[in-house]
Amino acid sequence: MFFGCRHKEEDFIYQEELEEAEKGEVLSKLHVAFSRDQEQKVYVQHLLRKNKEDIWRLVHTNNAHIYICGDAKNMAKDVQAAFCEIAEELGGLPRTQATDYIKKLMTKGRYSQDVWS
Repeated sequence: MFFGCRHKEEDFIYQEELEEAEKGEVLSKLHVAFSRDQEQKVYVQHLLRKNKEDIWRLVHTNNAHIYICGDAKNMAKDVQAAFCEIAEELGGLPRTQATDYIKKLMTKGRYSQDVWS
């Protein structure tokens, strides 16, 4: 699971529950990005790219489902772009096919968004 917010101490909702889920192996791994807690901003899409091999294996080979929640204006677009880049690089797909790959995940119900602006 990838979770991002501005400040760990202010915005990390369900922190205890998520950390317990990881300890109890309900979540295999919890990746967190706090964009305003350090000088260099860190966003979920940065963590996706950093873990691209695992992401590709989970999505392409293991048929994982992707759920995006949050800001529609920037975050959702940036996260989708990261998934496209991963499909390009590790799937060996040209950009248009990588975009179609993500769209196909959406039509299959494997890439869902609950976003707002």
